[in-house]
Amino acid sequence: MTDGADEVSASLLRGAVRAGIDTCVYLPDSCLTSVIRAFQNSGTINMVPCSREDEGVAIAVGLELGGRSAVCMMEASGIGYSALILARAQAQRTPVIIVASHTAGAGEPYDYHSATALLSEGVFTGLGIPYEIAREPQSLESLMYRVVQTARGQRTSFGLLIPPFIASGAAHESR
Repeated sequence: MTDGADEVSASLLRGAVRAGIDTCVYLPDSCLTSVIRAFQNSGTINMVPCSREDEGVAIAVGLELGGRSAVCMMEASGIGYSALILARAQAQRTPVIIVASHTAGAGEPYDYHSATALLSEGVFTGLGIPYEIAREPQSLESLMYRVVQTARGQRTSFGLLIPPFIASGAAHESR
């Protein structure tokens, strides 16, 4: 892991902790590995691994209903698998915060992620779920905090999409 990836992970963790996140539901993802490890090693976040993305979103919904505050981490392709439970969460105004890799924005070097990128933003838009694409590693702490704050305040799910060049720390190193 590079120093840039360490800083990205630490920034997201600081924002989540500051916002009151106490649980991370996750499905392993190569782009978010350093972020997931930072959350695991924090000692302040309960970690809940899952085997499917829709299962992870359902767990996050249950945690929210039980008074916990969770973030759900996955590759963006899993947002498609999760559309039904996300629709239910939106209908009952139960916020779910999703942090996912891959976007339709700049910085996606491989064409095999194009369907993933189309899917995530399409599902978010179709369900009326606001989302942000991380564009600068320097603002990740405040972006994570604002995403959680908005999800709670507006009782809506919220997506935070992290392009691979941000997650890997490459954007940090190119400054």
